[in-house]
Amino acid sequence: MVFSKTSRTWPPGVELSSSSSSPLGAVKLYGYLPDSRGAAQGSRRRLGRYALVYSLRGRCEYWDELNGHRVVRAGEAFFLFPEIAHRYGGTEPGGWSELFLVFEGPVFDLWRERGLLDPRRSFLTLEPVSVWRKRIEQCAGPAGRAGQAAVVRQVVALQALIADALEAQESHADTPPAWIAAACAALSEPGALQIRLPSLARSLGVSFETFRKRFTAVMGVSPGAWRAARMVDAAARLLADPALSGKEIADRLGFSDEFHFSRRFHELSGMTPTDFRRRLQNGSNR
Repeated sequence: MVFSKTSRTWPPGVELSSSSSSPLGAVKLYGYLPDSRGAAQGSRRRLGRYALVYSLRGRCEYWDELNGHRVVRAGEAFFLFPEIAHRYGGTEPGGWSELFLVFEGPVFDLWRERGLLDPRRSFLTLEPVSVWRKRIEQCAGPAGRAGQAAVVRQVVALQALIADALEAQESHADTPPAWIAAACAALSEPGALQIRLPSLARSLGVSFETFRKRFTAVMGVSPGAWRAARMVDAAARLLADPALSGKEIADRLGFSDEFHFSRRFHELSGMTPTDFRRRLQNGSNR
């Protein structure tokens, strides 16, 4: 999205919100792009203003020079800051839809100065989409030149939207995201030890750094440690069945052979499968 202030040649669905300003600032552009390309992949853009971008459908790949890469899904939003280089764009054949507001003004600079708007914490989860889409659209206001009072009301409405969005994010942070349960399920499957954790994070739509930190905070252990514990639990249950051979257990757990299973079980539990079975047998004979 690169818009020319002079030519006013913008894509369909993008409108000039206000050509006026106020002592507080103004919302300058708003738009709905049903099949957005975002900022061109491979480019680095500095917008020169603030923006709030809300994902309505699909997923987009986002990057900025402070936070690195992240996948943004429907129901998630992000702020853009005037001087921060960034790029983003849809990643799925079915397209990605966005709703956005571009804004500026001293009041938003003050919010940033006080840490309420922070470029290192610029992502929000805003659900349900139908509710937040309506809230964002209500901040657009009348297109074209408007009186200063109308512009002020528009800026006040945007401040209320941002305050509610930040409050919703604080509440959301206390609830484990749905991908945590999906990650636990994947890491409990046979063959989970062969899963590359960065690949799993990408498939769940989060960066590996977010995946590692959030998983550890919610589950109390790292994804790798949690996966290892689940493997030991599953192996212990299978080893308790004397009818199963070591090779059969290795196959069920997704190992290529019994040797690799035995070595890995020893690394994680401190004893070999044979020793573990012997202890089980001795315990049952007491």
